[in-house]
Amino acid sequence: MNTVTNTLETSPSYQLEITCPLGMENVLEQELHALGLTDTRLGEAQVKLNTNLEGAYKACLWSRVGNRVMLPLAQFTMSSADELYDGVKAIDWNLHLTESSTIAIDFHGTNESIRNTQFGAVRAKDAIVDYFVERTGDRPSVEKTQPDVRIAVRLKRDLMTVSLDLSGDSLHRRGYRQSGSFAPLKENLAAGLLLRAGWGTEGSFKQLVDPMCGSGTFLVEAAMISLNMAPGLRRTYWGFKGWQQHDHRMWQRLNDEAKNSKKSFDEVGITFSGTDSEQRAIAASRENIKRAGLTGLIDVSMSPFQNHEFNLTQAPGLVITNPPYGERIGEEMALMSLYRQLGEWVVTHCNGWRFYMLTSMENLAKQIPIRPDKNTRVINGGIECRAYRFPVEDKFIKHDVVSSAVLSSGSQMFANRLAKNAKKMQKWASKSKISCYRVYDADMPEYAVAIDIYDGWAHVQEYQAPKSVDPAKAQQRLYDVIAAVPSALGIPESQVVLKYRQRQSGKGQYEKLDTSKHEMTVSEHDCDFIVNLKDYLDTGLFLDHRPVRKLIQTKANGKRFLNLFCYTATASVHAGQGGARSTLSVDMSNTYTEWSRRNIELNEFSERDHKVVRADCFEWLRTNEEEFDLIFMDPPTFSNSKKMADVLDIQRDHVDLINLAMSRLSKDGELIFSNNYRRFQLSEDILNKYDVENITPQSIDLDFERNTKIHQCWIIKHGAEKQARISNMDLFSSDL
Repeated sequence: MNTVTNTLETSPSYQLEITCPLGMENVLEQELHALGLTDTRLGEAQVKLNTNLEGAYKACLWSRVGNRVMLPLAQFTMSSADELYDGVKAIDWNLHLTESSTIAIDFHGTNESIRNTQFGAVRAKDAIVDYFVERTGDRPSVEKTQPDVRIAVRLKRDLMTVSLDLSGDSLHRRGYRQSGSFAPLKENLAAGLLLRAGWGTEGSFKQLVDPMCGSGTFLVEAAMISLNMAPGLRRTYWGFKGWQQHDHRMWQRLNDEAKNSKKSFDEVGITFSGTDSEQRAIAASRENIKRAGLTGLIDVSMSPFQNHEFNLTQAPGLVITNPPYGERIGEEMALMSLYRQLGEWVVTHCNGWRFYMLTSMENLAKQIPIRPDKNTRVINGGIECRAYRFPVEDKFIKHDVVSSAVLSSGSQMFANRLAKNAKKMQKWASKSKISCYRVYDADMPEYAVAIDIYDGWAHVQEYQAPKSVDPAKAQQRLYDVIAAVPSALGIPESQVVLKYRQRQSGKGQYEKLDTSKHEMTVSEHDCDFIVNLKDYLDTGLFLDHRPVRKLIQTKANGKRFLNLFCYTATASVHAGQGGARSTLSVDMSNTYTEWSRRNIELNEFSERDHKVVRADCFEWLRTNEEEFDLIFMDPPTFSNSKKMADVLDIQRDHVDLINLAMSRLSKDGELIFSNNYRRFQLSEDILNKYDVENITPQSIDLDFERNTKIHQCWIIKHGAEKQARISNMDLFSSDL
């Protein structure tokens, strides 16, 4: 085994490694120099510091940017687990802990010999335990949460570094943020960005504004800098408190000095204000401000920044914010207008100030009508981001963008059409007792989107553009749409949801796009439904089938109703509302069968008479012998779900499917069969065998008249007799 080199000598000098967020190395070095700790050397995501014990304490207590303060004890090469054990055991552990100490091992890295970090941690722990057992007969015990001494073992290829973690926990945990807070911006990254922006420099700024403040991290960190509050004062646990070389008196003296150096609110002469449109964010902000002891200094309000009346008289000031990034499909485009408004607000209200913004999306940053003079790559919550610095000065402002109309000519043209459609549809929807309807469906071919209203929310779906369309033009047109929707429909931007719709196969329609659980209740013909506008490609309510559902409601009185491929059982709810004796809803998706049960419960129908079954509809029809008076079947065009025995192709398989459904239909019953495959052709075998009536024209409501191929629909009955179809026509005309 290689000789182990102990880097800790009897000298009072320590070689520390202070880690920090990537991109913040220079800021960390500058703050260490300000503390009088000048013997430094930059590394990647760290600064190496040569100092004494007091310097190590100062770094722990005062560093706003650091993550951890590490004291390397030994470094050696190893090519086997035994060499790892021997190298750790060779360290003089008596200098750092005793046999009665508690320890924790944080092991990072693997190689050919150590393929599992847990195994590496166990071998390192065994080495330390055996070191003491051989000398005293006793052994340290393991304590994972707050041990007396935390030991970090880092393996990079064949090089092993063993260190004491003097901080014990990441320095970003100041103690003021609530446990489980939703804010992803870490305190030390926020502080680093503030320091990089020049905050804390004597006379630099008189005011700080965060227009999308979230849980208030920028505001709290800025106030702590201005008050000269040591960020480590509120922490109760440190990794050095159980260390054998810990000097309690020195540590207490430094804490007392830090407490006495804090300024009063009156001495600061700076105002701190923030806004956010989400109530939970403002609630978290206020709690964090309170826990940090800053109530009365920082003012936060639940308000969109566009509508808030800030007092922006104390120039020069700093606007700094961490707005939404839009990591999921569609969100980036939906946020473009928000970023443009943010930039225009800064230009209008904060001339002569400095504007800092953190985002992961370059396209969103480009919406700010100011040229950045600098940007820095950082990692925030595991996401690669850039921090942009925008001087709000005449030479950096894109005046041609700011002075242009709020909407481009394309946006205005689209907005005019959308507003005209909406005015017409709103009157019709109110008269028809529905709260969800389509207001636009690619009326203008160059703006290929569908826009649906869900009780005050706009659900925008972009259709997949042909390959012949220039992607840049398609993106610009989509931006025109997003910019126009709020003003044309009178809907806040926060209530506009954008999705990119393309051909789905297999389980694509079931896969989540989001995890926001954004649910709301909507109404249609005296029925209530749960819809989710964000988490799935579809919302839980197929708007084009509204007339068919109403027809089912009209026909269902006293009947046994079967809903195959039930989705969220909206048709079953209509049947129940129409007086059905019983309903049975069948679907193979866990997500949708659970959703179905909730819809049925919402409308106060009993589980006894209105059942939901999770099953492959083909298999269920083959094995079930129950008879029904009214059946609705709206299968997907194609499905290869693993839950199905076979692949479903509706054109190929519809004859077998209809025959199976008809075998469950009572003598005088009716099967309503629908699908949305545009090239679908009903088989001659079905037309010849059953009494078939095509009701597609009557099943298209006013809001889908531009897209009559959205679905096809038939009523199928037993027997060759052709009953008068005028009755069905009457039902549509009189009841819809």
